[in-house]
Amino acid sequence: MGKAWLALMRYLSCLFVVFAASAQPLPMAGIIVDHVSRTIRPVVADGEGASTGRARVREFDAAWPAPDGRTVLVARSRALHLVRRLDGAIPVWREFREDGPAVARAAWSEDSTTIALYLPDERKIEFWKNCLVEPRRAYVADISPVTERVVSLALAPEARVAFLATQGRESGTLWILEEGFQPRMLMPLGKAGEIRYIGGALYIADRGRNEVLRYTGWQAMPRVETLVAAGHGLADPVGFALLADQKKLLVASAGTSQLLVLDLRTGRLEEPVTLEEPPARLERIGAAPLFALDGSPRTAPALLYDAAAQRLLALAAPAAAGE
Repeated sequence: MGKAWLALMRYLSCLFVVFAASAQPLPMAGIIVDHVSRTIRPVVADGEGASTGRARVREFDAAWPAPDGRTVLVARSRALHLVRRLDGAIPVWREFREDGPAVARAAWSEDSTTIALYLPDERKIEFWKNCLVEPRRAYVADISPVTERVVSLALAPEARVAFLATQGRESGTLWILEEGFQPRMLMPLGKAGEIRYIGGALYIADRGRNEVLRYTGWQAMPRVETLVAAGHGLADPVGFALLADQKKLLVASAGTSQLLVLDLRTGRLEEPVTLEEPPARLERIGAAPLFALDGSPRTAPALLYDAAAQRLLALAAPAAAGE
């Protein structure tokens, strides 16, 4: 009887372990900033789809998530807060700035340590370092000589260099920003789109010329490479992302309702991903290669692209607004 009882207990223990493992929540894949409900929610994804969890942050005026998928700069009234550990049980809030001029746009460095804040009323850009530990303002760039509308920002870690894309009435401009110097024009743009500093190079979406460019050597020997263009079927690139581990460039083509995938090793395009509606953006939502394709200050995100599995995922909303 003793041996039989012991065997039964071992069997039941194994069943409990299997059940407990299957009952564990799926790991968080990223965070979604929903400007409609003014909430920030975790996203989990599995083989069937993706869904959002309970809101970790509520009631904000604006929010700018960091690439690490666990940190967000939140604006409430005239105050700024850093919200960290969004992948943990309880987010950690830290006051970034108690009071100050309005922030219209912000951009993070690719390592999530440095952030640039565009202050439109003052025509200045503030650069802050060490944001994951003890934020401190590095320097302020005066962009009053730039009369065009600011469209996007990009910066290197430690704010070693930064870039600005602006748009005038008929064309745009790409600028370089460096501490102690006035903004310097690098090149004209047809229609300014997203710019990103990745791995020591600047990637540029020109929505007017239907191109995605890679810019290097801006200090001594500038080199501009056209990676994807209208000849590849690109029309109105509203966003792009570099998949470093796969050596691929992913581009959202709003004019053709497609995602174009360029193999950077061969320079060849892979089979495009067809979308039912034109994408509004292509924005990574965390450390995993999961991207939001839609959503704006007026519409909630509803569609994601899983680059690892090469599939589209419908984003299920929470069961109730209060969750």
